[in-house]
Amino acid sequence: MAKIEIIIKDEQGEELTRLQSIDLELGTQSIDEIEKAVEKLKQKMLPEISSELLSKAQREFSQEKKKTQT
Repeated sequence: MAKIEIIIKDEQGEELTRLQSIDLELGTQSIDEIEKAVEKLKQKMLPEISSELLSKAQREFSQEKKKTQT
């Protein structure tokens, strides 16, 4: 079993967030089993990654907007 951990960093390499690590069941470790496991991982993690990135962008936009209004 493999463990996947996703860390989102900014352009300067500063860690923005670390998503919960998940176990990746590779089965018999055949190419087909690995592809299936990766597909399951994508379906599970991509919405969470998208949410994190959109939340970050929204916070940054709000902060910039506040700066320009003052």
